[in-house]
Amino acid sequence: MSDVDRYNYAFDPDGDAWAARLLRRVPPGQCSVLELGPGPGAMTRVLQARGHRVTVLENDPEALEVLKKMDVEVISGNLDGKDWQDAIVGRRFDMVLACDVLEHLQKPEDVLQRLSEFLAPMGQLLISVPNIAYAGVLAAMRGGVFDYSDKGQLDRTHVRFFTKRSIEKVLLDCGWAPRVWEANRVPVECSEFAGYWSALSGDQRQVLLAGWQDFDVYQWMVVVTPCVDAPIWELKEARGLVDGLRDELQALTLVHQRERASLLEHQKAFAEAKELIAKLQQEISDLRTNVDSLRSEKTLMDTELVTTRVELQAKTMELKDRTWRSRWRRFTGASLSQ
Repeated sequence: MSDVDRYNYAFDPDGDAWAARLLRRVPPGQCSVLELGPGPGAMTRVLQARGHRVTVLENDPEALEVLKKMDVEVISGNLDGKDWQDAIVGRRFDMVLACDVLEHLQKPEDVLQRLSEFLAPMGQLLISVPNIAYAGVLAAMRGGVFDYSDKGQLDRTHVRFFTKRSIEKVLLDCGWAPRVWEANRVPVECSEFAGYWSALSGDQRQVLLAGWQDFDVYQWMVVVTPCVDAPIWELKEARGLVDGLRDELQALTLVHQRERASLLEHQKAFAEAKELIAKLQQEISDLRTNVDSLRSEKTLMDTELVTTRVELQAKTMELKDRTWRSRWRRFTGASLSQ
């Protein structure tokens, strides 16, 4: 594998790959971008496609041949030397990218101290570095292994190693103020250290991870600005916060208006329902009164009916008795006449 092939990779610019996440930190629009150590230009192509004015600074001959075929300004220079500074002296860029570059330099501090000269007002420096405190590295060291490889955390061309704290210290010492941090979290079992990790016992892994939130951070990204611009950036961030709060207030106001309108509708419907319920309850009360009245009338009619039946039976008996008597008289009168 050649040096240029090691750093040639494809990724979805709109996906969740680390390179895509880094490039989302570049403001939209036609920014002037200085990309340090781009290799064969995997990220350069995306920057170019998005309409940015890109200048690349590279020293690998093979990578330079690839970069020259792109529609970007190509500068051959070694960041460990001085020639790169002369090549861009007097230039100012909206964004400077040093993604996975500082770990390859003998003296990254020298580069960081000079980069602020090439940053436009309100410009930003985007940095990405491997995290040597990654749990996979420690798992390998637990087994006594610290072997270099063609790529990854222990790329054989890495000459400097950083943790979040150490890169932050270097940046502050060189006059840079960290603004935004982002972590590239990679499960250890999905890294090149998976074998060393699985070789540890469960108890060993548990002890290693106890109280350690950043054990799976493979790389750190940080956006920095010159410390001298700190008041301006703080004002800008404050304005951004105010704008955000204003937008949030407007959104909440709209929600409140909708909820209030909905509440009024519910209150109206509730009042109507309450009125309807009261009307129905009155109708039910009236019906119950009518039912009670009808029951009383029915009871009275039942009593009258019983009385009528008794009287009718008495009259019927009386009529039968009269009829019998009349027949008896006729019968006895006829017998006497004979």
